[in-house]
Amino acid sequence: MNDHYTTLTRQQLIEEVKRLKTHATGLELALAEKRCDEESRHQYEFIVNTSRELLSLVDNNYRYVAINDAYCRAHRRRRQDIVGTSVVDIWGAETFESTIRENLARCFAGEEVQYQARFELPAKGVRSMEVTYYPYRNSDDQVTHVVVMSRDITEKNAVEHELVALKKAVETMQLGVTISSCEGKILYSNPAEAAMHGYSPEELIGKRVNVFAPGPAKMAIPIDIGKISSWRREGVNVDRLGKDFPVHLMSDVVRNQEGEPIAIVTTCENITERKRIELKLKQQVERTSALRELDLMILSNLEIRELLNVLLSYLVEKLAIDSAAIMLRNNYSLMLECAAECGFLTPLYRHVQIKLGNGLAGKVAYERAPWHVPDLHALDGASVEPCLVAGEGFRFYYGVPLIAKGTVIGTLEVFHRAHFEPDEDWIDFLDALAGQAAVAIDYSSMFRDLQHSRDELMLAYDTTIEGWSRALDYRDKETEGHSRRVTELTVKVAQHMGVGDADIMHIRRGALLHDIGKLGVPDGILFKPSQLTIEEWQIMKKHPEIAFELLSPIAFLRPAVNIPYYHHEKWDGSGYPKGLCREEIPLEARIFSIVDVWDALMNDRYYRTAWPLEKVCDHIKGLAGEHFDPKVVQAFFEVMETCRNN
Repeated sequence: MNDHYTTLTRQQLIEEVKRLKTHATGLELALAEKRCDEESRHQYEFIVNTSRELLSLVDNNYRYVAINDAYCRAHRRRRQDIVGTSVVDIWGAETFESTIRENLARCFAGEEVQYQARFELPAKGVRSMEVTYYPYRNSDDQVTHVVVMSRDITEKNAVEHELVALKKAVETMQLGVTISSCEGKILYSNPAEAAMHGYSPEELIGKRVNVFAPGPAKMAIPIDIGKISSWRREGVNVDRLGKDFPVHLMSDVVRNQEGEPIAIVTTCENITERKRIELKLKQQVERTSALRELDLMILSNLEIRELLNVLLSYLVEKLAIDSAAIMLRNNYSLMLECAAECGFLTPLYRHVQIKLGNGLAGKVAYERAPWHVPDLHALDGASVEPCLVAGEGFRFYYGVPLIAKGTVIGTLEVFHRAHFEPDEDWIDFLDALAGQAAVAIDYSSMFRDLQHSRDELMLAYDTTIEGWSRALDYRDKETEGHSRRVTELTVKVAQHMGVGDADIMHIRRGALLHDIGKLGVPDGILFKPSQLTIEEWQIMKKHPEIAFELLSPIAFLRPAVNIPYYHHEKWDGSGYPKGLCREEIPLEARIFSIVDVWDALMNDRYYRTAWPLEKVCDHIKGLAGEHFDPKVVQAFFEVMETCRNN
């Protein structure tokens, strides 16, 4: 047989070779294409099987055609145990009929379906799932299969619920809350913060936190923000209209998983009312101290004119008014004459003589009652001395009669050149100063009775202190009567240990005011029903230092500061604020610390009931030599034994 190629011409051979090459190339391309398809299939399977979502392919007979590894793990079955089985077999008839069938039918009708439902998975229990059905179409555009993707959203829903609850809590908080970037750009503001400053929350987004700072004030963000977690401070903020107000700010740094600062959360409390109360208390203390200093000055100096000048200087300073004068009655002419004046621009008023019943001072003296004139310009010209309006430009007037032994001896008058609205404390202080003036004026004739007046004034001081003490107890209903009880028992123990009468007075005052420093502790911390955080406890532990700052500048209360300042010190040095130990702690503070614990444990509190007597005694005895001075513990129980026997 002849070879086929031997009969071909040269040209035919060349054509045959080209055809074979073309065929070989086609085979190589087909092989390469097959290898690519195989590689793509492996890549597809890898992607599908590494997905966290549950993926499956269901045909129009509701049977599984394909599933991924996550689907197998969730059902704790092998792939071959699921593929080919019915959806009903896997999920159960009840779940299939109530949830799955209708949605599958919609998808086979050509609709992409998404819904959320709760399913019970053998490997995970009941979970919230987000399910999406995608219709798979053939070349004739008919839906032959459904691709099912199920995502577990249980944790996501829980987080969303928590976020909604947290947002609602923040939105309804009384405190202002601002979230800002580390560069000071506002990212979020709750309604309380916005309203506090006269904005809506939307208006603040994107602004810098400097919008809250008055004038040239800068944003108070520490330079080393990367090294700190939080900081606290008091400051002054400004509202939209430019009105400033005091605030207490607490800022916390928010960090990412790498520990880098990403935002700052700041709470803002408007402390205008607290500052007002603190200022009022400070004014009351200062005014009481001023009265005492004037009282001592009256006792030490018989020169009435000098005393009256000092009194008016105090009055002008403490009452924040422009001028004051004292008019005295001349018993011979029955005219009122100026005895002392302060703050006048001209000397004309020094030479004025006023008849009883005429003019401002004459009416006050004649009617024996105070007279308040908000605007002197509104009075008849005949009722006002010309030099007071035309010469001095006074507008406000308040006059008080000076009465000694039932007799009007003159008047105390105060003037102000601008509109002025006195409050009750202001009027009370003026009345007190008027009393001081009357005492000074009548000093020579009532010298023998002056000690009695002084005792009455000292009683007024103590009554005022007792009033503050009751106010502190009233602030916390659970401790009502606590200050009175611990004061009485502290005095008894101190007397039993031989403390002198002069020191007993200071011990009594210190015991009454032992908790005055808690005025500087925010109510949210002071009355918190749950356990305090470390940061809150640090704030609470500052109340002895606040008491020291309030009381030590006041001369007559300075000797009483030891109990408010040191009553949380402990015998072994573990107390606060100074960590004193043993005899370094003042004796009165060592006494009071035992009495304070005794009274607290013997009485009900909102967080516990009172302890039995025997348990309290054992507790205090057990702390002797640790928290308490053993000698004071012994003296304390000797006093308690005496009280029981009596």
